[in-house]
Amino acid sequence: MGKWLVAGGLAIVGLLAFLLIQLNSEAAAPNVEAAPTAIAQAPAATPATATLTREKMKADMAKLAEVQKQSGKLDPASDEFFKRYDDAVPHILTRSAAKCYTGGLHRVHRNQSVKLNFTNRIVNGDAFVENVRVVETSINDPELVACFVREVQNTRWHDDELPDYTAPDELVISPERGMKKFTKENIEYVGEEAPVKAPTQEPGEDVHW
Repeated sequence: MGKWLVAGGLAIVGLLAFLLIQLNSEAAAPNVEAAPTAIAQAPAATPATATLTREKMKADMAKLAEVQKQSGKLDPASDEFFKRYDDAVPHILTRSAAKCYTGGLHRVHRNQSVKLNFTNRIVNGDAFVENVRVVETSINDPELVACFVREVQNTRWHDDELPDYTAPDELVISPERGMKKFTKENIEYVGEEAPVKAPTQEPGEDVHW
């Protein structure tokens, strides 16, 4: 009986010693925690920042317009530039292309047309077009279409007040519609004289025309 008590006491002492060692180990172990990862975020645009950006753009545009004015050049954003250039380009190019349309075997149906894409250029007052290409056509006459492209590509004119400028553009050529008024046949056409109305006169009245 005494042996069992001694053995039990030793077991309890051993268990206490084991627990004490474990507690000391946990206390000595470094407390390592995952460091939070800092994520850099761009500051959100504020209304004040957006307003400053718009104001800067307006100021830059105004400065550019002033430079154009002082140099004697038109402002590309002005109504005058639109009238002198943007509105004139289709008429000038169509007039050039009209040299190709002389009727005869090359006459087309009134609904046939060809659509060209190109780049408008102005350099030192010289206006011209580049990279002319056919993007759509219902005209089944390759020779006529090639002539249109060639004449449009070769068109040039000069205006000292035009600023340097580059922009994409397109032109639809309808030989029997919008272009017909520019053809040589139409320009040289002279119609019959209008009949002259004979004067009438009733007895005792003046002559009425």
